[in-house]
Amino acid sequence: MKRLLCIALILALGGLTFGQATTTTRVSPKTAKVMGMGGSFRVFSTGYDTFFGNPAGLATKEGSLTMADVAAWAYFKPTQENIAKVQALMNGSASSSEMLSSIADWITNNGLGAGASLGLGWAGKGFGLGFNLTTDEVASGSALLSDKLQSRTQGTAVVGLAFPINLGPINIRLGADARAYYLLDAMPATGWPFASILTSVLSGGSGSSPMTAIRDLEVVGGYGFAIDGGATIGIGPLVVGAMVRDYGFEFHMDSSKTVGDLIDAKMVPLGGTDAYIIMPVILAGASLQFKFGNFLAPALYIEAEDPIALVTEGVDGLWTKVHAGAEVKLLNFISARAGINKGWISVGAGLDLLFLEVDAALFTEEMGINPGDFGRTGIAIQAALRF
Repeated sequence: MKRLLCIALILALGGLTFGQATTTTRVSPKTAKVMGMGGSFRVFSTGYDTFFGNPAGLATKEGSLTMADVAAWAYFKPTQENIAKVQALMNGSASSSEMLSSIADWITNNGLGAGASLGLGWAGKGFGLGFNLTTDEVASGSALLSDKLQSRTQGTAVVGLAFPINLGPINIRLGADARAYYLLDAMPATGWPFASILTSVLSGGSGSSPMTAIRDLEVVGGYGFAIDGGATIGIGPLVVGAMVRDYGFEFHMDSSKTVGDLIDAKMVPLGGTDAYIIMPVILAGASLQFKFGNFLAPALYIEAEDPIALVTEGVDGLWTKVHAGAEVKLLNFISARAGINKGWISVGAGLDLLFLEVDAALFTEEMGINPGDFGRTGIAIQAALRF
């Protein structure tokens, strides 16, 4: 009870800064397992995934040591036509105008970019300790000359505690973690002008360096702290849960640096005068998890962002907040996945070969306000060494 009161007090104190700072969002990896299930599996995460999901998942009887978790994703719609265009760009058969036309088309209709993450840590037996570095870059807009590139990188160190409570057939897990993070952002309000970057790169051989435009781009950076908390309650195969992530404290970033400044100084900005706070995320959900020996283990997940607003909005807000997914694990090492991410379909698969895990996913996520406004498709792959 004392631990719960301490967590509640920290949450209350953290909320005092909300009205005094500009809100921003965290940078988290697009892991293939989660994206393959429509963005679900965060409330019911276990192992390494608890570092980005529900810390209550640390309250497991067994633990796992992740020596290296490497993930990469690309915002690209892999249609036959798009793949043919990529091949033409790579083998040099596309003209400059065709190259610009293809890039403009990809950005306008889907967004174009990539991201990657690298992490390690221990999770399980009531304790978690990990580190992750994630970067995400994506260009978007309606015309090449006005397109913007958002580039965000975040390093995070996390330590968490969790404990189980067994009341007969009812299994309760409670958990919380604290995180220190560093965020480097490419002008969060406007983004970088993508056309000038692209022009600088393409004209590198005409007397100007490709770094000419890149060095003048402005960046902001700073470090802060945040806490997460969550709980799950299970009886038989049914598990329900909720979590709050990124309940943070005000931090400051410096807006007077350029990429050139960072390169010359070999140092990122450690802070500044502009106040920010990471926007918290609230999720609630339910799952059905079965296990038939080592042969078959099916599971269903459904999770909702901002569940209180979902209740008040009813069916009108359903597709803008709900993530649903399913996973079927065969022979304890082959997984097939599918999901619905705010109305868009995602699919994925995975292999668990002793210490090596390999996962892949094809996903689409809603970037607009209303369902069907603008779906951004991407491909995610992930490989990890776990013991």
